[in-house]
Amino acid sequence: MSDTVLARKWRPKNFSELVGQTHVMQALSNALDQQRLHHAYLFTGTRGVGKTTIARIFAKALNCEQGITAKPCGHCSVCRSVDEGRFVDLIEVDAASKTKVEDTRELLENVQYAPVQGRYKVYLIDEVHMLSKSSFNALLKTLEEPPAHVKFLLATTDPHKLPMTVLSRCLQFNLMRLTQTQLQQHLRFILTQEAIAFEDAALAMIAKSADGSARDALSILDQAIAYGAGEVQHAAVQAMLGLVDQQFSLAILQALAEDSADGIKQVVKQLAAMGVDYIALNAQLIESFHYLSLLQVLGDAGETSILETQRLQRLAEQMPPERVQMCYQIALLAKQDMALAPDIRIGFEMALLRMLAFQTAETDVVPLKTTRPGGFSTPTISESPAPAASMLADVKPAVSKVTPAQSPLVHPTTVSEPSVSQPDDAILALRKQIEQTIRGDAASTDMASAATKIPAPLPPTSSIPMPSIAPEDGFKVPPESPIIEPMAVESSPMPHYEGQADDTENSIAGWIQLIAALQLDGMAAELARQSILVRQTPQVLTLSVDPEQAEAALTELAFQRLEEQVKAQLGCRLKFVQAQGVHWTPAKQFLANKEAQQAQARNSIEQDTRVAAFKDILNLNVIESSVQAK
Repeated sequence: MSDTVLARKWRPKNFSELVGQTHVMQALSNALDQQRLHHAYLFTGTRGVGKTTIARIFAKALNCEQGITAKPCGHCSVCRSVDEGRFVDLIEVDAASKTKVEDTRELLENVQYAPVQGRYKVYLIDEVHMLSKSSFNALLKTLEEPPAHVKFLLATTDPHKLPMTVLSRCLQFNLMRLTQTQLQQHLRFILTQEAIAFEDAALAMIAKSADGSARDALSILDQAIAYGAGEVQHAAVQAMLGLVDQQFSLAILQALAEDSADGIKQVVKQLAAMGVDYIALNAQLIESFHYLSLLQVLGDAGETSILETQRLQRLAEQMPPERVQMCYQIALLAKQDMALAPDIRIGFEMALLRMLAFQTAETDVVPLKTTRPGGFSTPTISESPAPAASMLADVKPAVSKVTPAQSPLVHPTTVSEPSVSQPDDAILALRKQIEQTIRGDAASTDMASAATKIPAPLPPTSSIPMPSIAPEDGFKVPPESPIIEPMAVESSPMPHYEGQADDTENSIAGWIQLIAALQLDGMAAELARQSILVRQTPQVLTLSVDPEQAEAALTELAFQRLEEQVKAQLGCRLKFVQAQGVHWTPAKQFLANKEAQQAQARNSIEQDTRVAAFKDILNLNVIESSVQAK
């Protein structure tokens, strides 16, 4: 039996004994093995995660008689001196008690002297953020250019209080909080070595209370061993920490699973009689719902659960996942409600009543069948079970009767080319909207007097939700079935060139609509806008890039992305040719539209009688650059 506390007795003596902090251990070990050593190191992190311990191990590794190594021997005089806290060349300074600049100057006066026993003189300054501004200023010069035999190891829990001039002179290592699983495994190992009986539920409580700190966990463990007379039992630890008995949360969960109002009433009476901490109990309920969700979704609640695994498993099978999620949300909101309620007890009891009163809606799941290319699913209507039909009988305004034209069994038209599938109502609505837009533009074009050969302005591509294009070469697609099933095609090589251009207005209109349907962006969209549609067949989409823009637009990456979208949306391969003639591309069409709109705006200003009156009366002129089309 040793009178040394567990936190000191089981302090790691080398890097291999550290719990967690793998990223720090790996960096320091590699630096020691390769002897790429910095002159100043800063270790940051919350209390009890190993900042001072790592600094001492590092000092031992620097001065071990076996040489600079990541695995100090632990048996030489230097290693033993460091472990026992009597190594003269390891100067530990508590910055919290020595904050004055005089203390720092006194410390730095001895920096110039060579180490007495070891290879390096190591200055370990703990809680370095407590130093005054003058102390930091006095430390800067030595910290930046220390003697070759000096190493600075700084440790702090609050690195934000350190000046940037200090941070920039150090290698910074941020130590992470330890997880509950890591702490629980570490406690289990120590108790096994100490031959002390324990319960895993008790260790889970201790690990949770430690909040990521190994030192706090070992201190609580020391207290639990003393409280339990040499044993670490769940009930004893729960009483020692003043935690709410988990049986209350289990009773609440059981009552909710059974929809038992009497069960909730009984638990509420017991809680009122015992005067429990309702805030802590609500937090325990939130954790319980979290564990239930883990069991239902992942099948495992982890080793950190303080509840009985078997009871959790039964509760997870009894409560629907939707109910668990709803209760979790109610318990989470209850944290705010309890602060606003006249009494904390009222807020907690109202949360329990909500969990009991609110029920998740029972819905029938309609299976989906994938019939569209690119992994999209088109829902098919199936007959609902009798209970669902009776539930929907009263909702007459929202349910329409299925007519023969809307028969749920869809038989696509058989064609000799690729098969097509029936589109849903949303696609048909989008088709009608596109057709109306095109008809409206066509009507306005017929009414206007064309003074130039510039094609009529087309609607912007961003406003066209879905294309309505008839492919060439005699391939006919039924108007009610615009979606083409993907075909198995080989990946096309990089572009090769042949053919003639087709620069008619119908071609550019169809190509702009097709660009909108492909949902392109970035380089692929720019390549499409700088190209014209030469030919479209069910197997190949043939384009020709504008020779003036080919070098910038037709890159390998842009071609690949455009090809992927064409395959996904149209089910055909992409081919580029070098067509002859003028390439009237969507990009040129857009610029032409802008110029036409600008010309119309200038004409409107010139013909405006009010503007003319201002010009005559006040002798004003219209600045051409200020006229902008809307």
